Amino acid sequence: MRFWLSLCCQLYLTLLLLPALPVLAALPVDAQLEQALDKYILLSIDDVAAAEQQLLELEQQHAHNPAIASRVRLLSYLVNYQFYQQDPERLEQRLSQLLAQAELTEDADTLAEIYATELEIRLYQTKLNEAFLNIDRATQAVSRALTPRVRYYANNVLGRLYKADQQFEKALQHFIDALDAVSETDDAFTLRRRAFLNYNIAHVHTELRNWTQARTLTEQNIAEAKKYGHDGFLPELYLLLGYIVGSEKDYPRAVQINQQGLAAANAVGHDSTALIFENNLGATYIQMAQYAEAKTILQQALKRAEQLQDEHSKQLILQNLGFIRVMQGEHDEGIAQMESTMRYLSQHSAKTEYEPYYEWLAKAYAAAGRYKEQADTLLEQMALQEDIRKADSESRLAALHDRYDSKAKAQQITILEQENALHAQLLENQRLHQQLVWLVAIIVAFAAVMVFQLYRKVRRSNKKLHETNKLLAYQSQRDVLTGLYNRRALQEYLQKRALKRRDGDIVSSSITGFLLLDIDFFKKVNDSYGHAAGDAVLQSVAQRLQDSCRDKDMVVRWGGEEMLLVLDNIDPAHVGSFVQRVLNIIGEQPVTFDNQQIAVTVSGGFIHLPFAGISEAELDWEKVLQIADMALYLSKTNGRNQVCMLEGLNARFSEVESQLYSDLAGAIRAGQVQVATINGPGGNVS
Repeated sequence: MRFWLSLCCQLYLTLLLLPALPVLAALPVDAQLEQALDKYILLSIDDVAAAEQQLLELEQQHAHNPAIASRVRLLSYLVNYQFYQQDPERLEQRLSQLLAQAELTEDADTLAEIYATELEIRLYQTKLNEAFLNIDRATQAVSRALTPRVRYYANNVLGRLYKADQQFEKALQHFIDALDAVSETDDAFTLRRRAFLNYNIAHVHTELRNWTQARTLTEQNIAEAKKYGHDGFLPELYLLLGYIVGSEKDYPRAVQINQQGLAAANAVGHDSTALIFENNLGATYIQMAQYAEAKTILQQALKRAEQLQDEHSKQLILQNLGFIRVMQGEHDEGIAQMESTMRYLSQHSAKTEYEPYYEWLAKAYAAAGRYKEQADTLLEQMALQEDIRKADSESRLAALHDRYDSKAKAQQITILEQENALHAQLLENQRLHQQLVWLVAIIVAFAAVMVFQLYRKVRRSNKKLHETNKLLAYQSQRDVLTGLYNRRALQEYLQKRALKRRDGDIVSSSITGFLLLDIDFFKKVNDSYGHAAGDAVLQSVAQRLQDSCRDKDMVVRWGGEEMLLVLDNIDPAHVGSFVQRVLNIIGEQPVTFDNQQIAVTVSGGFIHLPFAGISEAELDWEKVLQIADMALYLSKTNGRNQVCMLEGLNARFSEVESQLYSDLAGAIRAGQVQVATINGPGGNVS
């Protein structure tokens, strides 16, 4: 029968109102107000009523705060708060107050937060035409924004807006830009933000029917959720993965995934989600013609639907059970049951939802030998499909017309305002012309001096602009704290590498090594010595890694306390000694901070590209880094202060591929992967 896909809609507001990411904006902020807003966010997760009271108190204290960036952030939260009070008039007043701040600043970060908040409210109100009328100014502002928090928030809103309008390619780009912003952070919410964005990106790939990308990303999300103990997120991820695999018609694996999802939903007490998994399992068994198994799980689902008083789900389950009865020989009874549920669905569901069930009713008629009714049902389905297409086309045409009409009216208003302003300016110019005539002689006398001063000023401005451009170019490629390359620089490097390899500039036998490292017990360093000490440790480790590498290698801050060494054209015979030297140079000497000696070790995973003779078209650098991350995780669990090196495969890649991303330890135990372990000085530190 039909697979269900449950969308994760409840995370948006929570993830919007997370604590601020590091502030890089040019405008000054009020540190006290920023800290208070961070506390409000944390409080809203556990006690909404207390958080709302705190927000209103902050409004009383800081409504006229001179730091406009902080004032705008406060107003943005107040606008979102007002939306949930269901007072449209008061909401528009607060929104107008926020939009008025745009007249007071040219700062891109502040403008991006203002305009993104406006778009989000229109998205909540399903006023897409009004949102798209103002989307350009938000897009322009966020393209110039520097603050990671604002870039994450604004791109997240733009991605959701384009997704709601079914412009999936644009939605995908904005979600990726939001992910770039999150990658520049390292706090308690970074992992959740990244998982949330990856989940949305996987959804977009699913809408675009990019099944491979959607499946790979969802499997990665599941592995990370298990790794970091995010059990509450697993049911939604399994629902998405089950839908993707079912769409690929890999029904045996769809059964396995739905069983895992059912167990995960039961474990966290999500009864409604568990009901979806049970019906999905029954539908999958029907696709496989395993009617006994389908009947067992659907009867279990029926009991759950009755307990939850979910009449809609109950009717869908009865539809599936009716089909099973037909296929097991109870033709008349099964068809009567299916016809009854079809009547219910046609009265209580949208046409697009119950239209696919006509196909299964027709199959039931065919199985019962009632071919005329089968033909009538298929004709009825075709007529319904035509109605759906026509309604969808008319709806889209009307939406486009409304959007065009709204934009045309806005342009007319703008033209009238410009004409009025021009007329007023012309009158003012005439008055000024009369006043300025007598100044011409004086201006001529001072012209030479002014030109000379202007020339000097232009030279200084050009020099400053050149220096600023150099600084911006450096900052776009570098991590602020450590000076290491960032992810954007790595992506550009690997894209250039791929082009050179395709053009034949790189010898086909050249090998690139990836050594992914994570500082052991870094949280303990922050807790014991303070965050300043943690920053000193990151800087010291970064410098030691740079000293260990060649000029043509890259050292990248991968995120938080993770660093990545990209070793260009390495000799496999020398990799072990190089890894040993890296472990020694980090672990042998402690980091000195504030007259204290801080012992530091790292754990890591190493892999090379291409790996095990596999084509990079099949196993590219992104997938290789996923495997390196799993190898790093093994080093952590096996005692830390060591590097797990993946040297090759003892089995065909197609047989072991899925385990490489999700259960590397199992693949190693099965002897399918060749590994070596390099230990740091002093051995394990766990």
